[in-house]
Amino acid sequence: MASFFADTYAIIELLKGSAPYRPYKDAVLVTTEFNLAEFAYAVTRNFPDDAPDICTQVRHGMRLYHPGDLDYLRAAGLRRESTREGKKFSLIDCVGYSVAESLHLKFLTGDQEFRGMQGVEFVK
Repeated sequence: MASFFADTYAIIELLKGSAPYRPYKDAVLVTTEFNLAEFAYAVTRNFPDDAPDICTQVRHGMRLYHPGDLDYLRAAGLRRESTREGKKFSLIDCVGYSVAESLHLKFLTGDQEFRGMQGVEFVK
């Protein structure tokens, strides 16, 4: 079974059952607590009454990875470098991308800023 690092965009699209993300619904998905926090924010905004159940279901369906110092340092470098190149990566996305590299996983996202980057599974 395939494994991916799922960013917040991918988690939301999987929850919505978006057609382009259906092939990934049975994959092993890894994420960080930062992505889950972003996800929780989106869920509480859009589905306030169902947010606790949705967040619990999603959290239990994923593998949670706790980034280490090297992940944070690489993420900071990526953010600085990407800013110089005119890209607008969030620091959370940079942490996720760094974690994906550390774990040798594809970074699953639909974020346009990541299109064409090495190690990215871009799905829109």
